[in-house]
Amino acid sequence: MIISVMNVRDMLIDSHEDIVKSYIEMFSCEKHRDDGTARSLNPDIEHFLHYNAIQFAKMKTAVTYLVIDLEDGALLGYFTLAHKPLCVTADGLSRKVRDQLKWFSKLDESEQSYTVSAFLLAQFGKNYGVEDGKRITGAELMAVAMEQLRNVQNQIGGTLVYLDCEANAGLIRFYEGQNFSLFGERLSENDGKRYLQYLSFV
Repeated sequence: MIISVMNVRDMLIDSHEDIVKSYIEMFSCEKHRDDGTARSLNPDIEHFLHYNAIQFAKMKTAVTYLVIDLEDGALLGYFTLAHKPLCVTADGLSRKVRDQLKWFSKLDESEQSYTVSAFLLAQFGKNYGVEDGKRITGAELMAVAMEQLRNVQNQIGGTLVYLDCEANAGLIRFYEGQNFSLFGERLSENDGKRYLQYLSFV
């Protein structure tokens, strides 16, 4: 397996929208069961790539990266990055995280919250349309995403990355196993779901 990371915005600038769409069509979050049926692990991840990734890249709202196996051109997964201000409440943070935050954020003493410019890992998903998602692990995909963040960091700075995930035991185990720390939660205005908020340092 030879991994390549393709920036959707760069591909659009180079007039390769047709190639982007052909990769997007390969992506599926459907995991097959032993009885031949399939279930969608995360329809939101699939919907974003199919219907929003290109538009968001054109608008410079968020940039999607396609992770490709160059040996056969298979789409292994994708992730989407953005850069946003983040407010982190000090309550519930470990002393270690608070000590790290104070060096590059502003503390609101009255609210006991930190305001910091941060990277957002807005979308993250494996392609279950390729060998039922077994060709790349979640940890390997995360390593690719973090390497891309370090490349961006070298250009513009920044130290903090955060994400939202559903309050799902499997997702919690995964992100905490990838050195993300819980700092809050939010209720989505769109779907009413409860999302946990995690942060890590690049």
